[in-house]
Amino acid sequence: MRISTRGRYALRLMIDIAQRHLEEQDQPLHLKDIAKRQGISKRYLEQIVISLKNNRLIRGISGKKGGYVLAREPEEISVGEIIEAAIGPINVVDCVMDPEACAHSETCECRPLYAEINALIKKALHQQTLAQVVALYKDRQVSKSMQLVEHMDLPDLCSSRLK
Repeated sequence: MRISTRGRYALRLMIDIAQRHLEEQDQPLHLKDIAKRQGISKRYLEQIVISLKNNRLIRGISGKKGGYVLAREPEEISVGEIIEAAIGPINVVDCVMDPEACAHSETCECRPLYAEINALIKKALHQQTLAQVVALYKDRQVSKSMQLVEHMDLPDLCSSRLK
């Protein structure tokens, strides 16, 4: 299964909002700021936001200090909810959810396998929360920073300033 650009961007948008939610105590975020940080067109995010609002994952706040906030805590939002809000139900092949889509679905040897794959993907996506993804990202950022520091030759930097 391949997650579409729309699904990936929806997840990035939600991670951005969740990160700021955890840092700034739920200050509304403007789409133009998210678009700039994420390198995604504001117009595209505007389309995605509609789906996320309709699925009660984010709320829009009107006014000068308005913007978007999470509708629930990051621990209560699954990655599966975000992906499905953006692209619709997870479905590896049409016949799994709609047996009428294929004339061979009743006798197909592969359909049970497709159904199992579909269930496993859904389970994996719904087990991961937005909070877990944010924490994983944060851990990776700290790890990258530590790796940079470890590779620096600090004594040489210090001694070159003394000369």
